[in-house]
Amino acid sequence: MSAQPTSQRQCVLSYSTLEEALQRFSALCTGLDKCLLVTHSPECITSCNAIQQINFNALQRQLGNSYDAILLDLSAGLHLSALSILAGTLRGGGLLVLHLGDAWLAQEDLELARFIPWPLESHQIQSTYKAFFWQALHAEQSPFSETWPSTVWPYQATQTGLTAPQQLFVKQVLGDLKSSHILLAPRGRGKSFALAELIYQAQEQGLQCACTASSTFNLSTLAEHYQELSLSCVPFFAPDALLQNEQSYDLLVVDEAASIPLPMLDAMLNKARCVVFSSTDYGYEGSGRGFGIRFRQQFKSEQRSCQEHHLLEPLRWGENDPLERWLDQLLYQDYQTECRLDQCPSYVTGAQWLQHPTLLDQAFALLVNAHYQTTPENKRWLVDDPSVITFCQYQEQTLVGVALVSIEGKLPDELALEVMQGRRRPRGHLLPQSLLAHEGIANAGRYQYWRVSRIAIAPKYQRQGLGSQLLGSIEHVATSKKADFLCTSFAATADVVNFWQQNNFISVRLGTAQDQASGAYSLMMLKGLNDLSKSLGQQWSVCFAENWITTLPLHLRDLPADLMVAISHTFTMGENPHIPKLTAKDVSDLTYFCEHHRPYDAIRAQLLRLTMERLAHQSFRLNCSKDLLLLGCGLNLVSEQSAQSLGLSGKKAFYQHLKQLISDALIQIK
Repeated sequence: MSAQPTSQRQCVLSYSTLEEALQRFSALCTGLDKCLLVTHSPECITSCNAIQQINFNALQRQLGNSYDAILLDLSAGLHLSALSILAGTLRGGGLLVLHLGDAWLAQEDLELARFIPWPLESHQIQSTYKAFFWQALHAEQSPFSETWPSTVWPYQATQTGLTAPQQLFVKQVLGDLKSSHILLAPRGRGKSFALAELIYQAQEQGLQCACTASSTFNLSTLAEHYQELSLSCVPFFAPDALLQNEQSYDLLVVDEAASIPLPMLDAMLNKARCVVFSSTDYGYEGSGRGFGIRFRQQFKSEQRSCQEHHLLEPLRWGENDPLERWLDQLLYQDYQTECRLDQCPSYVTGAQWLQHPTLLDQAFALLVNAHYQTTPENKRWLVDDPSVITFCQYQEQTLVGVALVSIEGKLPDELALEVMQGRRRPRGHLLPQSLLAHEGIANAGRYQYWRVSRIAIAPKYQRQGLGSQLLGSIEHVATSKKADFLCTSFAATADVVNFWQQNNFISVRLGTAQDQASGAYSLMMLKGLNDLSKSLGQQWSVCFAENWITTLPLHLRDLPADLMVAISHTFTMGENPHIPKLTAKDVSDLTYFCEHHRPYDAIRAQLLRLTMERLAHQSFRLNCSKDLLLLGCGLNLVSEQSAQSLGLSGKKAFYQHLKQLISDALIQIK
């Protein structure tokens, strides 16, 4: 290895004891500014003052830092997120030591416990992904060597001015403050430096500016450079504090936006004339690519003006850095629309992946593109979890669709009872556990569920029925394996609910809390695969529907109206549902409101019963603005204050319109 200053990172594999590795590492860190030791072992002691020691739980706090040397102790197990995060903090010319210890492949991997369901334990599993990783470490293109360098020469690339791409980004944003902007860049491209310059230059022009991020740790580089420019602290607000204050801004910078829930990002659009959303394209969490795609789709659907920017030139290390190239190959390959595969298995699981490395890369790339906040760990999970089966859809030997299925259930009655009582929560088994613990379905643990946890179709092939074809393939295999239910749990939006409903899935549970990433509620749907499970599914759906209709006005009123209607089309009410029913007197009261001068406040309860009954009987139509308005009024989500936004001239026009909607609904009942 080079003993001269270089922009490329130096990478070492350590097979010795941790004590021996730490001695060598400490010697090389002498004279360096910032070095890091990451280990599960609490008894590690080093005499080198430059070395900071942390455990794996503190990794997220390292995102804004940079180091001259890092020792990552993987002897207890493979932690892909740690490797991904730390590689992005290592300066060019710096040293990365992966400590594996002796007989690493044969050792029990304690990290496996995060990926496998009850009753499996890590010592029972031979990790297939560790074999993949081992091969990658020793491949010809690997940057790792067993030879330690004699000296570490960190690449001190102190940036004093903007690069041409950074200058162009700042110029384009300041020249188009009427649009929103998305900045995507891999790690180490000077994104934070450019954002600090943007805020500073905007303030110099007299603009009111603010910035936000999910954590101040993510913002350290931006804040440091801004302080150098302005000799003051960056105008930072935590996301919730930003949205709660009443001030609006000319420019708002949202850094690492992929780690902030989508509803909060949407609300931030109303906080400033120009909002810049910045995110890592991939790297520390693998979610930036999915973020960019999802957010572009949202802007397009809402017909908002949005400009997209990219920074490609590495600044923290040199061009064509071997470590970055190796990590990209391992974890962040792009989906290739023309990648023809020699073998096209309909489904793959466990050790079978060793025969299909290219298929694994393509399948994971599809998932990254389709699902917000897909992480490097997900790649290991789909390989190492024995309960996960990956189903594949092809067009002319090219992978165009992928679905991950987790096999759940068949819980012992004693364990199921403890889950129902809230005393146990075994790993995995999401759907049966939720039906037991939240819906009180005592026999839910006895059956086998094939849960579709993720499904993705390549953009070029969407809207062609391939997703439904893929579900058909899964159902065929699940039925042949004597599974009882095909099921799913997802962040509910109207269009996704419609997809599952069109494939004959019925709703059995809606979560009570919003997902932190998407801001949506989780909906569970299933489909019986035999006579018994079909009957049980109908019973469970009836119970859910009756509870949901009652609960909706209480604490689910923030559901979008189109989602309420979509969910109502996915359950079975039964012949005599236990819900408030519209009486003859209710009809009379509503008629007096429509045709005479009965006050609106006097018929609010009757209107609620009307809307709930129509919802229960699936009388509201999807994508019908009049039905959605009536539903909104019934739940007190829409009032006369909404007249202008509805295109109505005022209070009088609002009530005339509402009376017509109610009259039409009453005619349908009669």
